[in-house]
Amino acid sequence: MKIFKSNRWMGLLISLVFMFSIFVTFSTAQEKFKVSGKITMASTSRPSVDVGDVEGHTLTISKWEGTNVCTSEHKFMDDAKVLVAGFGDYIKGNGPNMGYTIMVLNGDAVHAKFKGKTTTTLVEGNPVTTFKMTFTFTKGTGKYENIQGGGNYKAKMISATELVTDWEGEYFIKK
Repeated sequence: MKIFKSNRWMGLLISLVFMFSIFVTFSTAQEKFKVSGKITMASTSRPSVDVGDVEGHTLTISKWEGTNVCTSEHKFMDDAKVLVAGFGDYIKGNGPNMGYTIMVLNGDAVHAKFKGKTTTTLVEGNPVTTFKMTFTFTKGTGKYENIQGGGNYKAKMISATELVTDWEGEYFIKK
């Protein structure tokens, strides 16, 4: 075809294809939201089992309940009820942990899976336990249906039965 042998027509065709690809990219991009919060929780169950292979080796299953306070500009699950179910494999209070978090507010729910590390140190003879974890959103209902994303948790035991968690992350709703 003679029409495509012209440099002018070839340039126009390439420009059109390029503009179309940019339009498709922008029209399918997901709006992402940066979010953060602080969760204060109380332990409602924390049975543990002594493994017996080395001193201080325990397996712990824990259940925590509390409330999230949103600390980001984008209001996300502010005043949501929070339920955490987790598992720890600890030697003298140190080791890996993993579990699940559910936040519920006004009939909308967000589920996340987390994994991380628990560290216990002695400060003036008293144990101080902290947690560092990453999380991934696994499910949402209501306005959070098809939620995707994740982030990080940092937590600290403030008493034998209370935990404060600061978290931050990012999410989008998959279309």
